[in-house]
Parts: sequence; C-alpha cells; structure tokens
Amino acid sequence: MSTQGPGGAGNVGMYVGRDMLASVPEDRREDYLRLVQEISDLKYQLGVEVARQLPRLFAEQDDAAVERYLDQVRAIADVGWKSGVEVAKQLPDLYHAPDPTLAEAYVAIVSEATAGAPDDADTQAFIAELDDLERQLREVEPKQQRATELKSLLAARDRRDERRRKHAQELAAALPPILARLRPKHRDCYLREVQLVAAADPEAALEASNTLLDLLNGERLSHDGASAWVRRGLDVLEKSKEVGRGYFRMGSKYSLEVLEELREGLALRKVARVLKLYATALSGRDVAVRAIDEMDTVDRFGPDHIMLPADMRFFRDDDRNFVAYKVAAAHGAARIEFGTYRFSLEQIPETVADLGAKYGPGAK
Repeated sequence: MSTQGPGGAGNVGMYVGRDMLASVPEDRREDYLRLVQEISDLKYQLGVEVARQLPRLFAEQDDAAVERYLDQVRAIADVGWKSGVEVAKQLPDLYHAPDPTLAEAYVAIVSEATAGAPDDADTQAFIAELDDLERQLREVEPKQQRATELKSLLAARDRRDERRRKHAQELAAALPPILARLRPKHRDCYLREVQLVAAADPEAALEASNTLLDLLNGERLSHDGASAWVRRGLDVLEKSKEVGRGYFRMGSKYSLEVLEELREGLALRKVARVLKLYATALSGRDVAVRAIDEMDTVDRFGPDHIMLPADMRFFRDDDRNFVAYKVAAAHGAARIEFGTYRFSLEQIPETVADLGAKYGPGAK
C-alpha cells in the first residue's frame, strides 16, 4: 500500500497495512501517517513498530501521552535503534502501571544501558556511513521490485514469441503447396490477405491460408469480398486469439454469417428447385442439381445430376444471372438426355481391339 501523508510525508506502505490504517479514527489518519513517517526516517524498523502501536495509543491515551511516547522512542533510538524498537513495543503497557513514573524510569535505564561509553570518531563515522547506505538501499528496493516485474513480463513475452516463431515455421512449410493450387488470377489478392493475417497471428494465418484458397478458387468470394471477410476476422482476432483462429478456420457461426453476407451474385440454393424441375423436364428423367463445391472431382459428372456454380455472378442483376443458370442447366440436361455419361468402352469393342493391337494392352 502506498500512502501519501500531509506535507509530502512519502511512501509509508512498508510500515502501514490497510488493517492498521482502518483501525485509526478517520480524523486522526493524517496525523498517524505523518508520525509513522517521521519515526521511520530514523530507522524503518522503528517505523514498523510505531505503526503497530499508535492505533492503540490513539484509542487509550490523549495527544500529550502520544507525543511523550514518540519523544521517548526517539530518545532511545538516538543511542540504539534496536533498543528503540523494543521500547516502542513495551512502553504502551507501562503507561497502564499504577506508578506513572515507571515508564520514565524504564526509558532511563534502557537509555543508559544502550549508550555505554561515548563512541569514538571512527565508530561514529561507521554508523553515519551505515545509516546512509541503508537509506540508499531502501530507495533501491522499489527499483529492484520493478526490475523483477519487468523480467517476468519480458520472459512471458519471449515465450509468446517462441510460439509465434513455431507457427511461422509451420506456415512457411504449408504455403508452397497451397500456392501451387491457387489460380493465378487470385494470387495478388490471396497473398495480400494472408500477409495481413500472418502479421497479426501466424497460427491464424495457417487457418486463413487454406480457407482463402477454397473461397477464391471456388469463386465463393470476389477479391473485395475476400478483403472484407479478412478484415472482419482481424477484428475478431484482436479481441480473442482463439475465437479469431476459429473464424479463419470457418469454425464459427459468425464466420459463416459474414461469408454469406459478402457473397455476390445469385446463390444456387435460391433457384435450385426451379432449375431441377427445368432440367428434369428437358432430359425426361429425374435430375438432381448440386453445387460444384459440394462434391469431389470424381463425382462431378454423372447421368443423375447436374453440377452448377454455388453462385452465379456473370451479370450484375439476378435476372440475367438466372438466365445464365438456365443455360448451364440446359447444357447439363442435354448431356444426360443424349447419353454422354452412359458411354462405355464396351460399346466400341473393335476400336478398343485396334488400339490394343497398336499400343499394347495398357492402351485401355
């Protein structure tokens, strides 16, 4: 506790605890702090003991008795601070003795016993030097405490930096194969946005590097949309690293909501039923309509479904984008109707045999 008394009494937190101060009447607290500071200037151990005894004296004695107590403590402290500490501790009990002169006699005896023969010049010089050094050490103590705090803070930061370097190394290993799959037209946008996330948090950049690849290659976001999506994620990341990493992993509801908000063009889900009916009517058989990003590459073509983009944004208005969807659906329905996906090599055995004879069995 750091407490400033009247007239700049200074820091007496090492002598006065909160419970001590609370036990002093509020109108006497400034006097209390001032008196403790005055005694502690002689020796801080004296300040500790006086800080303990003064609340009791304020409650049991008048101001004159309190002043007499402090004078007696000072008198003993002048000849020996250790005796002064013991006197400061014992005097309040002696004030209750039947003989009022007992306290004075006690102080006189201790003073004589402590003083002994006068100190020679060398001893006095040593005492003065020691007092000065102890004063300097008391001034240094707060600085030592602050140095310890700073060391702890820097150690914690170093541990965070070590984790950051570890995730940066993982990002360095993960990026090249991702970049190899990235469509060239998205490269500038992708690199810019991943770099922004990496500067904020390499672990989040690991998540963002994969997610942005899928969003851009799958045409689920425009470049402006990708930038806006990343900016929203950086806001989340600033508030919470863990939640932000989940955002870039597409593992949070908010991330999906932002993606849906930023997607441009006409969404397939809005017109999928109409396109299904249209394609079924054209092909003469029940046809399913699926988004390209819903299925693996090997399943994209077949006689029972048509693959269409998750959203259509060739035009600025939904009406013309719907027409584009109808053209694509008609094309897919025609392939199904005329058997494009029903073809097999068994239907052209002669051609297969000729190719086998010319190129070997592996030609199949």
